[in-house]
Amino acid sequence: MTPRFSFRAVLAGIVVLWASACGFQPLYGVDAGGAHIVGELAGIHIAEVNDRLGLAVRNDLLDLVTPLGEPAEPRYVLRVSLFEERQGIAIERDATITRFTLTLTANYDLEDARTRMRVNSGTARATAAYNVLRAEFANVVAKRDAETRAARVVAEEIKTRLSIHFARTPGAL
Repeated sequence: MTPRFSFRAVLAGIVVLWASACGFQPLYGVDAGGAHIVGELAGIHIAEVNDRLGLAVRNDLLDLVTPLGEPAEPRYVLRVSLFEERQGIAIERDATITRFTLTLTANYDLEDARTRMRVNSGTARATAAYNVLRAEFANVVAKRDAETRAARVVAEEIKTRLSIHFARTPGAL
């Protein structure tokens, strides 16, 4: 009996070979130093951020960056400042706005906890839209939902950018 080759198996092999040949390397893979990145992220203290939306971003960052809890002796301090902009995008004939776009911009600085020198910085941005209805409570809920979605996207983007930073600079600090 001769062995049969699956078309899918051959195709998967070709894709793996192509991906490795073009320099693709997974960010959290074993060969990519994923343990190093996770360890560096675990050493970050996330500074307090003012207001309710800042608290949402900080809580999301805590879940994403330090899921086992904040470090007792942090190597880094992450400072985040937020800017929120709402823009009406759907306007009725009587000039009533029926849909808003919320843009949340976060500027972040990662500092060495001992020297206070900036290690990395950047900007993360997220956009979320919500409808305006006649019921005021529904409007409050819709706006908060949009803020929650934008906060989560901003936190994920910050975590990804920090992970890339640590992947590019192994043994930083």
